[in-house]
Amino acid sequence: MLRTTLIRASESAWLKRQVAGRAMSRRIALRFVAGDTLDEGLAATRALAAQGKSGTLDYLGESVTDATEARVACKAYTEALDRIGEEGLDCGVSVKPTQMGLNVDAGLCRELLGEIVTAAERVGVHVTLDMEGRDVTEATVALVEDLRAAGHTEVGCAVQSYLRRTREDVERLSRAGASLRLCKGAYAEPESVAFRRRAEVDASYAACAEHLLEHGTYPRLATHDDRLIGQARNAAARLGVGRDAFEFQMLYGVRPTLQDALVRDGYRLRVYVPFGEQWYPYFMRRLAERPANLVFFLRALRDT
Repeated sequence: MLRTTLIRASESAWLKRQVAGRAMSRRIALRFVAGDTLDEGLAATRALAAQGKSGTLDYLGESVTDATEARVACKAYTEALDRIGEEGLDCGVSVKPTQMGLNVDAGLCRELLGEIVTAAERVGVHVTLDMEGRDVTEATVALVEDLRAAGHTEVGCAVQSYLRRTREDVERLSRAGASLRLCKGAYAEPESVAFRRRAEVDASYAACAEHLLEHGTYPRLATHDDRLIGQARNAAARLGVGRDAFEFQMLYGVRPTLQDALVRDGYRLRVYVPFGEQWYPYFMRRLAERPANLVFFLRALRDT
């Protein structure tokens, strides 16, 4: 119930004004967000590289309402890719299709994603399409298939283990050769399309992870759950999958000690580095994922 409430709160314009307008809220959010600007996102990526970690830059924003907004967001990504190439950073990018205008004009979204993927290919960078709500799941999967069919090999997407359809999507996209980011999911969905019990979500995650390790293209296992990480490590060892053939992914500011431990153990670790002024929805979903984050936030607000 709390998780659902917080996810709904991430969509509230009134709450956004109340939370985003407070200096303390922004300071707390910066625990999970690299900053407002590309320079700050790149600085965070450089710091991660010094710790033996890769990065994925995410320019915050979603559900744009007109073509101009979408084109501005596209330009932000192509500029980020130019900088990544100039600096030779081990860093990909993650893009939300609705930020590229999917809900405004599907053709525009495909055009802008094509520009981003082409720019990424020039500098040898992988592009992951973020998975959003259930209303755009099929469209996102189809975009990956379309882009790959057009010859763009460095594009994949996230898949969410709490959706009942995800095992089929994992198999479908693996056959297409796409590298997938497997996560649990961070949207409020009805039971008709999503598992609601944690045990079911975790079982789905473990099954999808094993399929990716055995049949997928460079799996990207995004989780902070010790048990799921342990299961993935055991599955990789049992299947004979080398530690350089897949990676774990975690969020910026979340469980850095665990991140460091995985790097010491010889695993590849990539950190999702969000930046930009539109941090409120992202921040609220991080609170929904971990109650400890919410307690930290409320205590800080009480002390302001």
